[in-house]
Amino acid sequence: MIMGTIRVKPVQNNNTYTSAYGKWFMQVLLNVALSVEDLAYHISLDSGVERSKVAEIARAIVKQIDELLCNGHAIRIPHLGLLKLSVKSKGAKTVSEFHAGKDIENLHLILKPDKEIKAELEKIKFEKFYYEDALAKKNAAQEEENQEGGENNG
Repeated sequence: MIMGTIRVKPVQNNNTYTSAYGKWFMQVLLNVALSVEDLAYHISLDSGVERSKVAEIARAIVKQIDELLCNGHAIRIPHLGLLKLSVKSKGAKTVSEFHAGKDIENLHLILKPDKEIKAELEKIKFEKFYYEDALAKKNAAQEEENQEGGENNG
């Protein structure tokens, strides 16, 4: 069972061209992105398989996923979901006016989670995080440490 806490931070919408202008929304505060080698380390702890072997296999999986997606395949990963590509395109009045090279604006990688991972995601707790509060706590702790250090030296 996976259970975690995701930190979120309030972010104000500054886009004056939207009805959401000035409203506050929560945005996930990401931790450091892990590399394939980092992932291999964690997998090796769980599996007992040597980290270098896990990393080699992980790199091969990533290479194949990339190649298969780029050739129009969707990939179902059990207990995770369906990986697939999607595009954002401009609208055309008729099919004959649509030009793929000109009218496609963005390509996106989408993970459509399966039922198992969706159920796990629903268990995640959220914690509101403010940089100002964290900085104030850090400064208070440093101030307290400085005071204690000063008392012991005098």
